[in-house]
Amino acid sequence: MHHHNRGSAQLRFDNVSVHHYSRPRWLGGKPFVALNKLNLDIDQQSLAVVGPSGAGKSTLIELLFGLRQISEGEVYLCEHPLSQISAQQRQQLCRHIQLIPQEPHTSLNPHYTVREILTEPQHCVGLTEGCEQRLLKALADVNLSADLLEHKSNQLSLGQAQRVAIARALVVEPCVLVADEPTSSLDPVSRQYILDLLSHLQKQRDMRLLLVTHDLSAAKELCDEILVLDKGQAVEYGTATEIFDNPTHPTSQSLIDMQFPSQAIAS
Repeated sequence: MHHHNRGSAQLRFDNVSVHHYSRPRWLGGKPFVALNKLNLDIDQQSLAVVGPSGAGKSTLIELLFGLRQISEGEVYLCEHPLSQISAQQRQQLCRHIQLIPQEPHTSLNPHYTVREILTEPQHCVGLTEGCEQRLLKALADVNLSADLLEHKSNQLSLGQAQRVAIARALVVEPCVLVADEPTSSLDPVSRQYILDLLSHLQKQRDMRLLLVTHDLSAAKELCDEILVLDKGQAVEYGTATEIFDNPTHPTSQSLIDMQFPSQAIAS
C-alpha cells in the first residue's frame, strides 16, 4: 500500500454523496444529505475546508477514516478506493493519512503514558523497527521535552496535550495531515503557537495539510486553497486570497463578516 511519490498526497473525492436518516426510516425519519456530489482533488496544495455548523465538514473527515459509508461516488487515497479496501489495507493506509482531533484531552488515552501514546500508532501500522527514534523525533518536532514521556496524558496542560496529539499524528510519518479544528479549545497565545507549528511542520516534513475549520484566519494562514461547504455542497473554491478579497457566495461572505466585522464595515 505504498504510493510512488511521497510529495504527492493524491486525495480525491469523486462525486461523493452521503445520505443518512435523522432517525430510522420506519419511524418516519427523513433522509438527510450530509454531502452532495462533492468533487475535490488534493495533490500538492494544502486545503482548508470551511463552513458553518452542519455544512458537512465532520462527514468529510469521517469518510477519510472509515467512520461513515459513502452513498454515491468514491474517495481515493493514493489511488486506492476507500470503499473497496479491506480492514488490513485501511490500517496500512493510515501510514499515509493521520488526524489531529478537535479535543486533544478526550482523544488521548488517560491511562497511557506519552510514550505509549506515541508507540501504539507505530505498532498499528506495522512499524516495529526504529520506533524510539521516530517517537523522539516527533516529540522534538512539536517542541516537547523527552522528560514528558513517562507522564500520563491527564498530567498534561491543554497546550501540551494538543502537541502530543500532533506528535501522535506525525509519528508514522504521514504525507496527509488532517487537522479538525486544531485551535478551537486554545487561548490566543496557544492558538498562534499551534498555527506557527503546523505551518513549520508542513514545510519541514513535506506534508499536505487538510484543515477542517470555521476559523478563516487560520485557513488563510496555513492553506493555499479554501473550499467553502454549506449544507453538504461545495459552494465556493479558490485560493485563500481570492476568497478573502472577493468572496462570490453569501456563505463565504457571512463567514468573513462574522470573524472580521471591521472588514465588513470597510467594504
